[in-house]
Amino acid sequence: MARQFSLSVSDAFAQAMRTWESGNATEARRLARLIADANPGFGGAHYLLGAIALSQGQARKASEHLSRAVAADPNQSVPRLALGRALEAQNSLNAAIVQYRAVLITEPDHAEAHARLAALLARTGKASQALDHGRHAIAVNPNHAEALCALGALLHQQGEDREARGYLERALALRPDWGVALHNYGLVLRRLGEAERAAALLSGAVDLRRDHAATRANLAGALREMGRLDEARIQAEQAAKLAPRDAVGWMELGLIRNAQGMPEGAAAAFERAVTAEPDSVDAHWCLAEARRLLGETAKATAHYRRCLELDPDDTHGAALGLALTGGAPVPQRAPDAYVRQLFDDYAETFDSALVNRLGYRAPALLAEALERDLVRKTGLAVLDAGCGTGLAAPVLRPLAGRLDGIDLSPAMVDKARARGLYDDLAVGELGAALTTRPATYDLIVAADVLVYFGDLEPVLHAGFAALRPGGIFAFTVERAEDCSSYLLGAKNRYAHAEDYVAAKAQVAGFALARMDHAVTRREAEAEVPGLVVILRRP
Repeated sequence: MARQFSLSVSDAFAQAMRTWESGNATEARRLARLIADANPGFGGAHYLLGAIALSQGQARKASEHLSRAVAADPNQSVPRLALGRALEAQNSLNAAIVQYRAVLITEPDHAEAHARLAALLARTGKASQALDHGRHAIAVNPNHAEALCALGALLHQQGEDREARGYLERALALRPDWGVALHNYGLVLRRLGEAERAAALLSGAVDLRRDHAATRANLAGALREMGRLDEARIQAEQAAKLAPRDAVGWMELGLIRNAQGMPEGAAAAFERAVTAEPDSVDAHWCLAEARRLLGETAKATAHYRRCLELDPDDTHGAALGLALTGGAPVPQRAPDAYVRQLFDDYAETFDSALVNRLGYRAPALLAEALERDLVRKTGLAVLDAGCGTGLAAPVLRPLAGRLDGIDLSPAMVDKARARGLYDDLAVGELGAALTTRPATYDLIVAADVLVYFGDLEPVLHAGFAALRPGGIFAFTVERAEDCSSYLLGAKNRYAHAEDYVAAKAQVAGFALARMDHAVTRREAEAEVPGLVVILRRP
């Protein structure tokens, strides 16, 4: 009798499942309730009731039924996965993680559980674990679209956009009309400097997720980068309207208003961003900059100080802003974290922006000066100090028997390595690196690097020590007028007086071989006065 009753329950459950799969959720729910009422310990009925509730957006009710299904048979992965989804829908992320981990205890290679863990661990700030689970999911199932998308998003967050691109392309090949993947791919393309393609993808994502504020805000960002400011503002306004308590739309709206020459409107938008996210360093920094440009130094000072409280390493350069408002003395140099982040973010578009938009000529000017002072020497030990993406390498390589490069930005060093012109490349702070390389080089070149140093004495001493007798330290700086030493400009770059450069070179032990006036770049369509300096170690 027991076996006959069990088969009857199984048949009834199979009928209920077929009914649900055919699209008749109402009848399927009725059948599942009948089974559950007659057999309270049968987990299948509660699983079906939970799955139906979850599909209808009733996450709490789904959790109740799915918890009973899991209790009835803890080793079944399907109810646990569904319960995890229901808990995610209620934003109970840690509880969902527990369910997915439980699946892996019995099925260590369950691709779906690994994929869900990758997504949730990323959201809870555990990026390393998330990457491991994402890679495991794809190793088990190379065509798991959610795992591919999650891994692409994770790699983007880690700054590994070229690798992220491949995974997201694979995800979209499997699901071409997937709004989440289109959005993530658009973010990757923005970071890679492909604003036009990014805007096209993000537009598609907006069509699929019209009420998703972050997608509209990111579309606004791509349009802003293309100069399509009116279109960008419409999208940013929609993002802010959709999610007025979210900073992302207000931040983008502030940036667009700033680009449109609306400083008061920009400041108002950044105020809303700070209100929405009081601990956002980005929001406080943008608001501080906006207030400074409006001449509201007291308000700007308060927000710069808040940036430093939230981010003591100072990746935004708030200490420089604070000095510009008179809220603190001018630092002797720009913060390392600020310079590193600035150029990490700038790496993908650095060459085109610097050469095409800013008319950057520092390497060429240094090459001309060196040709005169080196008398066409070759086979030298050369250091490209602050090498960036390696723009100076083509003019230095013919002089070098050995060409080394060093830069504070890992992303810049990766770009320089791709040129294939250096014998060695290292990530590090210039002054510290020079002190570890005594009497190593015949030539040290720093093109547009010492603009991030105010006090030149420490770096000149370090450069002197790293040179062999007769070696040359060649560099460019911006030229300060009506100043006896150095000053900090509005773009967070230092400018130096000629007499100051000459005096500090002499203190370091150098002989001044040449100091020429030059224009190394433009800023806001205006030429920036500079100096090309050649120092020789006696």
